Amino acid sequence: MKDDALTRHEAKTAEGPIFRLIYRSRSRIPASTIDNELGEIFRGARANNGLAGITGALLIYEDWFAQTLEGPEAAVRDLFDRIKRDSRHDSVELRQEGVVGDRVFSRWAMARVAEHGDPDIFLVAGATGVVESAARKSNADQERILNVMREATRGYGRGS
Repeated sequence: MKDDALTRHEAKTAEGPIFRLIYRSRSRIPASTIDNELGEIFRGARANNGLAGITGALLIYEDWFAQTLEGPEAAVRDLFDRIKRDSRHDSVELRQEGVVGDRVFSRWAMARVAEHGDPDIFLVAGATGVVESAARKSNADQERILNVMREATRGYGRGS
């Protein structure tokens, strides 16, 4: 087993170690306002997280979110603490955390998770909320993390 010092050394990049955190939460956003609210969240996150050096991905399945945050550990933990206190989230559950070798999501992404093996629907913030975007190819590392996020949301939809 590697010690923490060696793991942190291996995770060094030009910007320092990269910390990754994956959580899931239940959305408390009313269905009638979800698209507009998500658009606002997405626009704010892109600006604020960019300044903090945080990147990641957000998946939405029914009324569940799964999100990966990557960046400096202090910034990621601070953002996660704010998310836990955010009234739009309930049942926040940490799924994975730790120092990693590289960012997997170098730019912020959001997708609505499809059911039963259908392709996920990629979303972008538009003038009226979130709208569908062209599908993107993902690499093997991204798929590995996305599968953790899909597993965290599928089967935990409405009525759970």
